[in-house]
Amino acid sequence: MKKSFLWAFATIAVLTVLTGCEKEDEDAISMDDVNKGVIKKTGKNDKEYSVVDLGLSVLWATCNIGADSPEQYGDYFAWGETQTKSYYAIDNYAHCNGDISSFTKYTQHPDKTYLGTPDRKKTLEKTDDAATQLMGENWRVPQYDDFEELRIRCSCKCCKLNGTWGYLFTSTRNGNSIFFPLSGMRDPGDIMYSGERGYYWSNQLTTLTNDKTIEADVFDLLKSSTPTTNSYQSREIGLPIRPVYIE
Repeated sequence: MKKSFLWAFATIAVLTVLTGCEKEDEDAISMDDVNKGVIKKTGKNDKEYSVVDLGLSVLWATCNIGADSPEQYGDYFAWGETQTKSYYAIDNYAHCNGDISSFTKYTQHPDKTYLGTPDRKKTLEKTDDAATQLMGENWRVPQYDDFEELRIRCSCKCCKLNGTWGYLFTSTRNGNSIFFPLSGMRDPGDIMYSGERGYYWSNQLTTLTNDKTIEADVFDLLKSSTPTTNSYQSREIGLPIRPVYIE
């Protein structure tokens, strides 16, 4: 009787483990599911980059800047900065004079502007666009409308690629697809929320708050939720960039 009980218990335990593995497998996709429709585009210094034609207004890069594979997080950037760093805070932000009331560029309000004269610029100039500076003239950080088009014109699935949680976006126009990892943020130095949330910079200051100098629009991906363009983050924190190519 005792042996029968132990055998039954062991069998249940094994089945439980197998069931868990099967559930994990349900969430997994392979590289065959990702980057359908990949083509090559030449960038700065004749370097080749992979992009996907989703039948949209722009071609989307297959990887974040600094990544070699779709599931890699890549590099993190403060909004409007073109180089990575180890510490992301207002006191070392490139477009600020040390505190939240002294932004030096892309300013909308006198009380948040160094010397009090806002420039009213809302969209990144080429000199402050990490994609343009690092990859070439035809590349840029996505604008709000690019993310909105991606959200509307693609189906999305929260899934895992090579063990990394993210979202697979598949075009409803041509069936091609790309993967965005849930790469979190760097604030001030540690990576936070990775595997749970992905934030991707747009090239525009946000219009969603009253204080339109401090934050920029982001594409917000939350695990097992609906991606949204209705989100923003403070400009000084480190977020990844998924560049787009303009024909």
